Amino acid sequence: ITAGQSSTLTITTTTATPAGTTAFSVTGTGTSATHSTPISLTVNPIAANTPRLVQSTGATETAAATSLTATFPAATTAGDLLVVSASVYTGATNHISSVTDSAGNTWTRIGAYNVSGHNSDGEMWYSPNAASVTTITVKTASAASMAFAVQEFSGIATSGALDVSTGTSNTSNAAASGAVTPTVANALVLGFVAGHASAQAISVTAPGFTTLPQLTSTGSIASVITGYQILTTPSAQSFTGSFGSAMYWAAGIAVFKPGS
Repeated sequence: ITAGQSSTLTITTTTATPAGTTAFSVTGTGTSATHSTPISLTVNPIAANTPRLVQSTGATETAAATSLTATFPAATTAGDLLVVSASVYTGATNHISSVTDSAGNTWTRIGAYNVSGHNSDGEMWYSPNAASVTTITVKTASAASMAFAVQEFSGIATSGALDVSTGTSNTSNAAASGAVTPTVANALVLGFVAGHASAQAISVTAPGFTTLPQLTSTGSIASVITGYQILTTPSAQSFTGSFGSAMYWAAGIAVFKPGS
């Protein structure tokens, strides 16, 4: 860096970084002089009632089946929220019959979004205040092609966690869940777009969302992409996506309350 120029120093921390202040110095050495400046890095602890993504996983199928299982990278933490966003190549005729896990938690369907005559079914299920698990299994009564994503979030209310939700399904080259408005501050907003009969990439177009990787099955194709954000101030939210060619799709969005 020469005189008159500026630069940005980026420091990346992880959830394992201890809270506190660390002092260090940055030194720049030139051809005729050396300059140093002291810097303090302060790491603040995450508040217990601030929602945070802990980990994510998912699964896809190579052939139609009645169950599909995903394994977390590490055992989840007891008391966290687990959410499944699923894409099922069945339309309105063969919804997900149950979601189970390795700890026997109770799972509740948030919504199943489909249109009669279309081969799309997009669903969201959740288990709040869940016991620690390693695997999640999604089941249908009849064999179907599926893809699903599942996330673990901390900092969520252990009772009455679900705030508001909505979703819809159609065919076009753009998907939109419909709008919801959180009733509380610091809410977790989680959305998904599911695609069917096409392996094309889905781009999340909703602003402010952190997007997680798309999952796409083979055979009778079902795909799903998810995204989330933490809203410090309640405002209307919709989860949207676009893709190059028209296809059957489903989209949903759900809001969860922070812990107290």
